[in-house]
Amino acid sequence: MQTRLGKLRDDLTRLQNTRKLIRWANASSLLFVAIIAVLSVALACDLMLDMSWAQRVISLALVIGAIAWSYRRFAKPWLDQSEELIEVALLVERHQQIDSDLVAALQFEQPEAAAWGSPQLETAVITRVAEISPKLDVFQGISLADFKQRVALAACVFAFVVIGWAAYPGYVNAFLNRLLLGSAFYPTNTQITKVVVNQTTVFDGKAVTDKVLVPIGQPVKFEVAIAGSVSESTTGRLRIQSRDGSVATEVDLARPAEGAKSSADTLRGELPRLMDSVTFEAFAGDARTLPFLIEAVPLPVVDVKLEVTPPSYARVPERPASDSKGNAKWHLSVIEGSKIELAVEALNKKLESAHLWIGESEFRLTAPEGNSKQWTFKTAGTPFDGIKQPLEYRIQVTDQQGLQLESPIRGTVRLKVDQPPRIAASSRTTKIVPSAKPPIIFSVQDDYGLSKVVAQVQVSRSNGDNTDSELEVAKYAPGKNETVLKGTHRLDVSSLKLLKGDELKVTFVAYDYRGDREPKKSFSEPLLFQVTDQAGILSGLLETDQESAKQLDAIIRRELGIGGQK
Repeated sequence: MQTRLGKLRDDLTRLQNTRKLIRWANASSLLFVAIIAVLSVALACDLMLDMSWAQRVISLALVIGAIAWSYRRFAKPWLDQSEELIEVALLVERHQQIDSDLVAALQFEQPEAAAWGSPQLETAVITRVAEISPKLDVFQGISLADFKQRVALAACVFAFVVIGWAAYPGYVNAFLNRLLLGSAFYPTNTQITKVVVNQTTVFDGKAVTDKVLVPIGQPVKFEVAIAGSVSESTTGRLRIQSRDGSVATEVDLARPAEGAKSSADTLRGELPRLMDSVTFEAFAGDARTLPFLIEAVPLPVVDVKLEVTPPSYARVPERPASDSKGNAKWHLSVIEGSKIELAVEALNKKLESAHLWIGESEFRLTAPEGNSKQWTFKTAGTPFDGIKQPLEYRIQVTDQQGLQLESPIRGTVRLKVDQPPRIAASSRTTKIVPSAKPPIIFSVQDDYGLSKVVAQVQVSRSNGDNTDSELEVAKYAPGKNETVLKGTHRLDVSSLKLLKGDELKVTFVAYDYRGDREPKKSFSEPLLFQVTDQAGILSGLLETDQESAKQLDAIIRRELGIGGQK
C-alpha cells in the first residue's frame, strides 16, 4: 500500500542500492588492481628465473597467498559494510544538515508506532516530511570522487592488460599455462618445430606421445627441426638424464654432413647405446622442449623348437633340432618326405604376432586363446608337410610393444640322401656240376631297411642260347627295418637244366624299403660259373693246389731273401 512517505522511501532505497554498488565496485577495482600487480611480479620472476616446476609450485602458492591478503586488505572491508534504510536516512540528514524529522517520520510511519505516544505529534512529523520530500535530493552532498578514481585506475589497468595480451599473446598464454603448472614455454627467436627419435615423432608443435620405446643396448638417433632465427652456425644440444635425475649427460646436435639427406634446418645427434630409461630435453638457439621419456625395453627373446618326423620306413627318428646348440639347431638335414613341426616360444614377454617365411611364401603362426607366449605352425598343406627339396626359412615376431627381433631367425632344411643298399657277394669255386648248390657268401647293408634280396641268373648255353631267371634269396616284412644281413646262400641251379659247357653269371640284387615310394636297388659284382662234370671239378682242384703251391714257394723265397740272385 502506498504511504505518504512512499517517494521518500523509494529515493532512500535507490541511494541505499547505489551505495552498495559503489562499495562492490570499490572492492572489485582494488582487488583487480592488486591481482594484476601480483601476477605482474610473478611474470617478471618467471621470465628472469625460468622457474622449474617445483619453483612454479612455490610461486603459485605465493600468488594465491598474496591475492588472499589483498582481498582481506582492500576488498573485504568494503564488502563487510551494510546499511539499513534508517542509516541511509541519517546519512542524508547529516549531508544536507536537516533536523531529525526525516528519521522520525520514517519510524512513525511503521505500524507499531501507534503505541509509542501522541498520534497528533506523529501525524504532524509525517505531514511535514511528506511536504518537503518532493524537493529533497537524497544524493546531494554524497561525493563520488574516490569511487571514480578507483574505477578509472581499474579501467587503466584493464586496458593495459588487454593491450599487453593483444601485443604479446604468446607470453601471456604461456605465463598463465605455467602459473597453473602447465608445460608451456615463452616465445623464443628460434623455434623447435619437430623432434624425431628413432623415426618416431614425439613433438610436432605439440607433444605427440609421452614416451618412446627403444630396445636396450640399441643406439638412439635424434632429429630436431628448427625454424625462426636460424643461421648456419645454429647448433643445439640434448640434455639426457636418468629418470631419478642422478645421472645426466649431454649430446651435441649439429647439422648433417654435406651430402646427407636431410632438411637444411634439421639438427641431428645420437646416443650410442641406451642402457636404461631416460628423459631428454632438446635445446636449439634460445628454444627448448619439454622433457620426453625414452623407455628402455628388452627386445623379444624367443626359442624356436623344430621337431622332425621322418618317413615311416626310417628306423631311427631324426634328432630334434632343439637338441643342437646355438644357431645350429635352425639348420636341418632331413630325409626326403620328412615332416617338420615348428613352434615359437616367447621367453621374456608376450607376443602380438609371429610369422614364418618359407622361401617367398608367408605363413602366420597361431597361439591358443589367452596364451601369447606359445605360437605354433600348422604344417598341413605347406612345404614343411613332406620335404621334397632343400628349403630356406626365416622367422620374425612382434611383441605387444611393437618391437621385433633385431634380425629374423634364419634357417635351412637340406635333404639327407637315403643311399641305396650296399651288397657284396663271393664264391669259393668257379666250376659247378649241373645239379650243384654252390654256396655264395653275401653281405647286405642299408641306411633304414631292406625289403628283399634276389639273385639274377643268366645262362649262356653251349649251343648259343641265353636264358635269364631270378631267384629269391631273402624277403623282409614291410617296416621290419632290417638294415644289415650277412650269410651264405646255396644257389640251387638244378632247375636250370644245365649241361657241361654252359656258363652261368650270377648277380645278387638288394632292394631297400622306402614305404610307399619306389625302392632303390644295388647290384653285386657278377659271379661267373662254368658247368662241368666230376672230372672237371677234380682237375680244377688240382690246378688250384698247384697255383697255391707256387704262391707259397714265392712267399718263402721272399722271406728268406733267396729269390732273384745270380
